[in-house]
Amino acid sequence: MRRRRLLGCLAALPFAGCTGGPDDPITSLVVNREETTHTVRVRIVRDGNPVIENTVEVGGGDVAELGTTPWQRGRYRVVARVDGANMLDETFRSTEWFNQLDVVIDADGTVELNRGRAA
Repeated sequence: MRRRRLLGCLAALPFAGCTGGPDDPITSLVVNREETTHTVRVRIVRDGNPVIENTVEVGGGDVAELGTTPWQRGRYRVVARVDGANMLDETFRSTEWFNQLDVVIDADGTVELNRGRAA
């Protein structure tokens, strides 16, 4: 079931992502659109407290789950290192529910944060 959900998320990008509702937790993934395997370390902090911290190896064209956490209002900071290099450091304030917070490695090697509500 979990694998189907992850594959469903990958298939739906860049649209809304996985299906869910307001009671669902935030699911954080690494989506690798490159053909190369990468080691990705991500730290997600809410209001100064780490809520997800994980290192995953994600194959070319694959998806890896970082973890889940309940959604709460607050200030979020997402830091991602890809193969040891700092590639993303983004901070935002959330006052409205979301359940998708993904680090995406694009085909050109750039890294971006994808946040939203799953449809």
